[in-house]
Amino acid sequence: MSIRNSKFSQRLTRFNIPLLMGAVFAASMGTGVFTFTLPLMNLDEKAGGMWLGSGFAGYFLAKLIIAPLSGNYADRNGSSGPLLLSCGLAVLLPLLYLQHPAIETLYAIQFILGLCAGTVRTVSMAAIGASMSGDKLSSRFALLSAVMNSSFLLGPLMGGLLYINKDYLPVLGAMSLFMGLALILFIFCAKHLPTRVTDPDKTGNNSAGPRRFISIMTALFGRGMGIGSLIAFYPVLLKSTLHLSPGNTALIFSVPSLATVLLLPVSGRLLAGFERRLTTCTGMLISALALYILGGCSTIPGFILSGILSGIGAAVSMPSSMAVCSELGCSKGRTLGIANMAANIGFMAGPLFCGIMISATGHVRTPFKLTAIAGALATVLLMYEGMQKKGYRKIGLTSAAISTLGLLLLVPPNLMQKDGNEIFRYSEVAMGTVVNLTIPGGDNSATKEKARKAVAIMHRLQKDLDHRNKRGSVGRVNHEAGKRGVRVSEKAYRTIRRGLEISRKSNGSFDITIGAITTTPFYYAFDKSRFAGHKDLINYRLLEMNPEKNIVFLPRKGMALDLGGLAKGTIIDAAADYMKNEGINTAMVEAGGDFMVFGDREWTIGIRNPRGTGIIGHIKVKNSAVCGSGDYYQFIIPVSKDEKTRKHHIFDPALLQSSTESIATTTVAPNAETADALATTIFIMGPKKGTAFMKKYFPDCSAMWILPDMSIVKTENFPAINTSGKLNK
Repeated sequence: MSIRNSKFSQRLTRFNIPLLMGAVFAASMGTGVFTFTLPLMNLDEKAGGMWLGSGFAGYFLAKLIIAPLSGNYADRNGSSGPLLLSCGLAVLLPLLYLQHPAIETLYAIQFILGLCAGTVRTVSMAAIGASMSGDKLSSRFALLSAVMNSSFLLGPLMGGLLYINKDYLPVLGAMSLFMGLALILFIFCAKHLPTRVTDPDKTGNNSAGPRRFISIMTALFGRGMGIGSLIAFYPVLLKSTLHLSPGNTALIFSVPSLATVLLLPVSGRLLAGFERRLTTCTGMLISALALYILGGCSTIPGFILSGILSGIGAAVSMPSSMAVCSELGCSKGRTLGIANMAANIGFMAGPLFCGIMISATGHVRTPFKLTAIAGALATVLLMYEGMQKKGYRKIGLTSAAISTLGLLLLVPPNLMQKDGNEIFRYSEVAMGTVVNLTIPGGDNSATKEKARKAVAIMHRLQKDLDHRNKRGSVGRVNHEAGKRGVRVSEKAYRTIRRGLEISRKSNGSFDITIGAITTTPFYYAFDKSRFAGHKDLINYRLLEMNPEKNIVFLPRKGMALDLGGLAKGTIIDAAADYMKNEGINTAMVEAGGDFMVFGDREWTIGIRNPRGTGIIGHIKVKNSAVCGSGDYYQFIIPVSKDEKTRKHHIFDPALLQSSTESIATTTVAPNAETADALATTIFIMGPKKGTAFMKKYFPDCSAMWILPDMSIVKTENFPAINTSGKLNK
């Protein structure tokens, strides 16, 4: 290395490494706060899985494009310019959302943020790569990786807290502040950064052999697929499986980053002397194993342990892979830019692949397993290169062949297989869960298009009925509470009217004005003491409706509608009605465990075990809806093992606390809206009052309760439960 670059190395190491690392941390925090909460908002807006996958693919496409460009620029003109420009641009991004507050704008911001994040990552890596070499290089890259990953730990935690009120403006404000801090720190250390990030001692040996180059780039692509899939769909998997609050979801989401941050300083030093290609492969294979296990997790401990394993793999592979790339040639910016481009191609391919596979398989879990297998396969060539360098060429070839065969055998054999009845299934992410449309004998292009339009109807209706959407009918009514009435859509008016009718019949056990507490930031604490001041705001009798103009008015400031107790059923019914009108005679619509079936076919529906895995049994229904409610969706685990009940999201409006009469209910009704509303209502009432209520107002519907002692009570007309007689505890 030249004397000039040695001086840069000394100055950068002694005085500006803390400033550089601090700036990278701040910029990464801005990105982390934004990218974690965007999938949550996507779920709240009920956009589809392909939309979510495409949005994140756009983010990684931006990073893909900018990585080699910013790296080449840094080689020729120095690193300070790209760093200052990218952070300065990111500071201004919230202005776009203020001008046009829509989720489409957020995805546009995410694309631009991808350009900024890609520049910061590539140029900062190149600056460090040009300043040192040897074992010290691995240690510095370990520190840089720790800084970047600490932002992926703290960013989601902060994002979850900022988004707890379902408002994205605080998230954008935090992003802008962090990017502004990064800009200031980069300004302070700009004059000490290398004016060029090319190593003069390696001029003339500017590139490694093609196979060596391809092997590390392929491995980085595979790892990128896994990381991209996790960022885009891990929050979806957590929320749809565990049904936790945004803050708790963020905690579990952050486990891999926490493990990585804690282990990186240690792994960078301990593994610095090992063969870097083999170290990289080992870490990537550990991460792939964690991702595969993650695809089968269903409990909080399982997700935490898988996250720790993923963090171990990242801590092992990241520093060594950066060092391998840095030593491929003299042009650090170009080489590391291409490396980041390969990783970002993986980041882009991962979410797209997962979105496609969710639509094809109807599961969030299967795509994680397939992505893990692809990531492991991507390390095979690098494994061979590492073994060959150590002098074990034949062993390397044998290991590569065996690994490839073994990984291919892990692919599920019936992944895309159709059954003999030619049943067509269309799956998509909607309403915060995976929606499945099952249509016997409908595997043709016309039916596929009808299914797609049915889900599109669900998306549109959800946006109108969700209180979190400030532009929807319910959101506008809540915003104008105590001020003026709001004209709502015809569908929203009829849904509110039917919700009000059930509120009256149940004498407030079901109350659509419960939004006075469920829309507050502290709702997920499920703490009665926090809701005392809102009691007078929960009163369906105060709601004013004008049927001539479809105007709805909440007369007191602080009142709010929450149609969560029936709107899911309304949306399911809308999809079923559309398919009927389009000539589909038999089908099933399923969303997060709630079903609507119609046609001549008899369908078998499983009833979930609320305190264990699997089901307690199944029932058979025809031309009916089956909906459930339970304390297992969103809850706080009891402090004492003696407690039989949990603090959960189903509130008794009279007591302002979680209902304790039941732990799960299942209802069968002619339509999903009624079944959905009844499942919530009778959960609060309990079996005694609930049975009398059903007989009086809904004699054609039936219900089943599971009580805290795990005993079962059901109405006389509830379908026979086919079970072994024991709960699957």
